[in-house]
Parts: sequence; structure tokens; C-alpha cells
Amino acid sequence: MPGRMHEVELVEDRDERAPARPGPPTDRRPPLRRSGRVVDVELDEGGPDEQRDAVRAARTWLRRRARWLLPAVAVTLGALLATQLVVNQREASRLAELAAIPGVVPPADPSIGVLWRADPGLGSVLRSGTLVDGLLVGGTQDDAGAAQIVGLDPDTGTVAWRTPVDLPAPQPAWTTSAPELWITCTTVPRGSDPVVGCTSHEFGEGVGGVPPSSVWVLDPDDGRVLSDRRLDGRTAMVFTDDALVVAERLPDDGTSTLGGARSARWTLTAHDVVTDAPLWTWTTPSTAVVDGDNGDDDFARESDPAGAPTLEAHPGHLLFAVDTRAWVLSTAGEPVLDAPLGSASWLQVARAGVFIESTWAPSSLYRGTLVLPDGDRVRVDETASWLSVDDGSAPEVVLTAGLTAGGPDGINGRSARTGERLWHVPGIVVSSLLLDGTVYVATTDALSAVDAATGEALWRTELDHEPEQMSTDGRYLLVPGPDITLDAFALHDGALAWTADLAQEVAGDRSPVFVQGFQAGWRDPRLYVWMNSGTVAVLG
Repeated sequence: MPGRMHEVELVEDRDERAPARPGPPTDRRPPLRRSGRVVDVELDEGGPDEQRDAVRAARTWLRRRARWLLPAVAVTLGALLATQLVVNQREASRLAELAAIPGVVPPADPSIGVLWRADPGLGSVLRSGTLVDGLLVGGTQDDAGAAQIVGLDPDTGTVAWRTPVDLPAPQPAWTTSAPELWITCTTVPRGSDPVVGCTSHEFGEGVGGVPPSSVWVLDPDDGRVLSDRRLDGRTAMVFTDDALVVAERLPDDGTSTLGGARSARWTLTAHDVVTDAPLWTWTTPSTAVVDGDNGDDDFARESDPAGAPTLEAHPGHLLFAVDTRAWVLSTAGEPVLDAPLGSASWLQVARAGVFIESTWAPSSLYRGTLVLPDGDRVRVDETASWLSVDDGSAPEVVLTAGLTAGGPDGINGRSARTGERLWHVPGIVVSSLLLDGTVYVATTDALSAVDAATGEALWRTELDHEPEQMSTDGRYLLVPGPDITLDAFALHDGALAWTADLAQEVAGDRSPVFVQGFQAGWRDPRLYVWMNSGTVAVLG
């Protein structure tokens, strides 16, 4: 029984062997010897009956409490399962959110390789295509000069449909050779039924002056042409979320500006992309135009690119510029900003509701003015910075880039309310992106991450090579390395997570010397490696 004390001697004998088999049962316990010392130990002499009683008591406890114990276990397991389901749902939701951000590529890991190869014809689809409902839609041209719009699966290369389209004959044509063609496509949401808008751009020996262009609107499900139109070469156009906006020059009204320069007005009209029904119209005030000293010779004026307008669509805004004037409109056609421009100036739509009037100075420096949402202006020697990925976070920060005589000078974060510079990352910026409130910057010798709002330096990773580009899948920064390798750096600390050597797989049956390398397009939906032949290896 507990509490009884025995005097025993502990002896440590390493040479003593244990018996091969147990001896006969006995109540006598052998003495324990250890260096001849005698110690007191307390022995629990509970016998078999007491052990059976303990087991019986445990079983009784379980039987009596099974009514609430089993449900409790079930609740615990259910809670664990529910927690895992929530985690899985959040991960799936996060992946879906990332997939909807232009420029974010699908998840990548060390097993990344060549999914399929695009021939040079489909290579142009990858360069200029748009992703809509999982289908990549873009334009291509065959050897005879005929144009097609193609819909293909970016994961497999399977062509879902091909739609031949007609091009306007370029006028005049200096030679009989077919012009080179560039077709750009964009997704037009149009409510819940997205369509694809594509525009032709002709250039090369067979094109004289500013050529006309064709605009096609297609159903992404089967490639049917829903509408098409031909636009004059001096007409600007752009697609918005639900419309095609066209800027056309009105006939001269005979007025002139100071100094005798001719003046003109432009009308912007938004059309339904499918029915062509007008949605709104806005006309500019009279403004000076630069047509060159060509009199009224229509062909000469058309062949002179001076005075050609530009029309751009940005989230919530349209930017229209011609010669020395620029206007910003809402996508509903309401004027927001009227900006006179110098001969070497241009207007940019930056992020966070800020516009930048930029001027190219003879000293090879940028001179600019931030136009803040409240109308205040702040002089800066910077221009708008381009992001390969912008998820819309840090809405109070506008990003700008500087320029020195030696080249680009870093990236800056400025307050969209005051224009004050919050932070600066020095160096020649190769690429930058914004995700979850963090700006990731690739310079010629390093990767770095800063908090977009405060400028706090989160981490910096030195590189032993200059990166060609920087992409992300939402988990890693994916940076091409030397000899067609791909390095993945963790977003949270910039540590190198893994490297994939892709040279042999990309080259296939070609010599690796024919591999051109990674090339970034306009927020490509996947990672591409381009060959000097125009063939493209699609990675995944």
C-alpha cells in the first residue's frame, strides 16, 4: 500500500546480465544497488485486484458520461472540419480574387514547365489578346495577309474558334505588298454578358499616311461578329466597360485662334458596342490644331501625323488629347478637367484620382504637375509610374517616377490629397507592382518591398543579375534569372523560395541558343518564354 517505506540498496552493475527468462514468482524484491548507497523508496503494492478495479472504474466513468462525451467529440471534430472548410473557402476565394486582377498569373511552384507551344501565328494572339471567361481572344494574320480573330484556351492551346475578318484597304498603298497588321483586343463587360472588342492597326510598306482601321465586336462563346465598323485614320476610339467611344473632328468652322492658327472642335460619342445606339455625346470647345503647312490638301493632311488625337480609357475616366489640349471626362461623358498643354507636354491619368501634366525638358528631365482631386496643383520633377499589377489597394497613394540624365530615378509614393512625397525607392526601376497595400519594386540589382501608405521598408533582397521582368501569382514574386531560369521570392520576406531551370524544356528540340527569353506583354495572363522564331513556350 502507498506510504510503506522500505530500505533498499541501489547497485549499478553494467556487467550483470538479465536472466534469459523470468524466474519463479516471488514476493521477495531483489535489492537495488547503486554504489553501495542505501536510499528509502516508497512502493505501491497495489495488486491485480486493485488494477482490475481501476479498469472497471474507468469503463464505468465512460459509460456514465458517454451521453455527453460522444456529442462533445463529434462537435470538436465538426468544428475542426468546419474550420478547414472555411480555410479552403478563403483560399479558393483569394485565388479567384487574384485571378481577376490583370497581370496576376496562375499559381506557380517548382514543377512549373511548358504547358504548350504557340506557333508564330498564335504568338500574336498571346501578345495582343484579352482574357474573357477563361478564353484568350486575339488577332493574327496569315502569310497572305488575311486577318483572323482567334479564341483559344491559354492552358492547353486548344483553339475554340477562328473568325475571318475583313480589313479596310489602306489608302494610298505605295506598294502592292500586304501591310503588316497588329490587332488588339479588349474585354467589354457590358453588364453580365461580356463581349470582345478588337481593332486593327496597319503599318509597313503597303500603308501610306494614317491608315483607316476596322473595329469588330465578337461573342466570346463562338466568335460570331456582333458588329463591325470602319474608322478613318484621323479618328480616335476606345472601349469602355459598356460602350465604344469615338472621337471625330468636326468640319472647320472658319474661326482662328490668336496668331492665325486654325481651330477645330471634336465630338466624342459613346455607342452601344453591339447595337451602335448612341449613349451620350460631348463636344470640345474650339482649339488650335497643328496640320502642318498643307493647305486644304486632304491627302497631305491625312498623311501628316501631326494633329492626330489620342483617346484612352482608365477606370472611371476617359482621356482625350489633341495637339496642345487635353480633356478628362467621366465614362458618362461629363467633363472633369481641361488642360492646355505645351508642345512637349502630355497629360496622364495616374492612380487615386490624380492626373499628371508631364513635360519633356531639354535637360532630359521630367517636369510635371500633379493635378489633385480637389483641383490643387503641385509641381514635381516626376511622371506617372506604371505598375504591372495594381489591385486597387492604397487608394490614398499616387505613384510617380523620376528621371535623371543617367536614366530613370526610382519610384515615389505621394499623398493623393496633398501631393507630399511619402517615400522614395532609389535606383533604375525595371518593374513594379502593387498588391495588398505593398509596393514591390525590381531594380537592376535588387528586389524590395515597401508599405505603400507609410513607405516603411519591409525587406530588400540583393540580386546577382538584372531582372528582365517581375510577375506574381499572389504568393511569390516570379523573376526570370540567367539562362532561362525562374526564381520565386516569398512576398512576405523576399527570401528565395525556389528556382526552376527551364532552359532545356523550353528549347525542346532546338538549341538553347535560339531561346530569346522571357518577355512581358501588357499584363499577360500567363508566363511566356519567346523564341527568336516567334514561337512561344507557355508556362504553367
